[in-house]
Amino acid sequence: MRQIKFKKLPKNLKDKTVLLRAGFNEPVKSGKIIDTFRIKSIAPTVQELHRRSAQLIICAHLEGPSGKPVSFAPYVSQIEKILKTDVVFVKNYKKLPDTKGKPIFLENLRLNKGEKKNDPKFAKLLASLADVYVNEAFSVSHRKHASVVGVPNYLPSFAGPLFLREISKLSEVQKPKHPYLVMIGGAKFSTKYGLLKELLKQADGVFVGGALANTFLAAHDIEIGQSVYEPSAIKDIKRNLLKNKKIMLPFDVEVRGSHKSKSIFEVKKSEAIFDIGKETIELLTTLAKSTKYLLWNGPLGFTERGYDKGTRELLKAFAKIKSTKVIIGGGDTLVEIDQLRYHDKFYHVSTGGGAMLDFLAEGTLPGLEAIIKSQKKLK
Repeated sequence: MRQIKFKKLPKNLKDKTVLLRAGFNEPVKSGKIIDTFRIKSIAPTVQELHRRSAQLIICAHLEGPSGKPVSFAPYVSQIEKILKTDVVFVKNYKKLPDTKGKPIFLENLRLNKGEKKNDPKFAKLLASLADVYVNEAFSVSHRKHASVVGVPNYLPSFAGPLFLREISKLSEVQKPKHPYLVMIGGAKFSTKYGLLKELLKQADGVFVGGALANTFLAAHDIEIGQSVYEPSAIKDIKRNLLKNKKIMLPFDVEVRGSHKSKSIFEVKKSEAIFDIGKETIELLTTLAKSTKYLLWNGPLGFTERGYDKGTRELLKAFAKIKSTKVIIGGGDTLVEIDQLRYHDKFYHVSTGGGAMLDFLAEGTLPGLEAIIKSQKKLK
């Protein structure tokens, strides 16, 4: 991991307009944001820029349950309460009102097709609104989108304090103290293969859970019944990972329709694995107590269907361990942490899911490189 020295944002921002790329993509349900961690994390930055007399323009994106972009309009009042400041919500980027110092909050970036396409015209439009750009959206900085990598081509750009803290904490994992344990959950092997290969070089053990574990179990020719898995990944696992002694898999599970643990070798063809079992939870808790660094990304069960026992029990157990530096990330994992109000119980809770994985695997992100490139132009 190369050492990066970032230029600091000027202290005096009077008469300056700051475009702040925020990470507000939270899960929503029935017109309400149900996990507010990312928004809460950026609130101090919003307040600090306001104190520095900057005219603030906040831009972000939000996706509904279907994965499609939705308007921020129903959520503005909730976001104002979390940020502890009033904002002026603006749908038309080309006509910004005089807000008399109140922050401007732009409509969902992804409602404009130019955002995901990294259209230079859209990037220039966003850049034309401000004098300075600040990226506080670590969670989306693995995307080559206009507001992430396009705008820094046209404005002096800086990493915000939240972004810098993410980079600092996650960089520690590049050279961790040992013993070092990794826990990876979630579903898709294809998105985590590169990371797994990197982490297996560094970690003393890698536990694989969630639907991802089902794919590994299938590669071992263990019956997984109707469980969700990724058949296309079996070949790669058998060729490159099957014999790796660092990889650990659940040895007891809970299946759909039951919250009782059973051996992984007792799963029937008619059943589907939905969570890790009691003995696996106990083993991971024991291992965590003798570990100096523990990195965890992604839930270990089908949390959307109420099978969150394994994830929650481990969060509660790890929160009590003071000798281990626990770093946690992943969107669905953050929902559980938010509901338990455990944000301050761990060494670091990352706002990133995919961004966290990409940074750990590659040591950088497109959004990070865009800031570095911009700062090279600054005197």
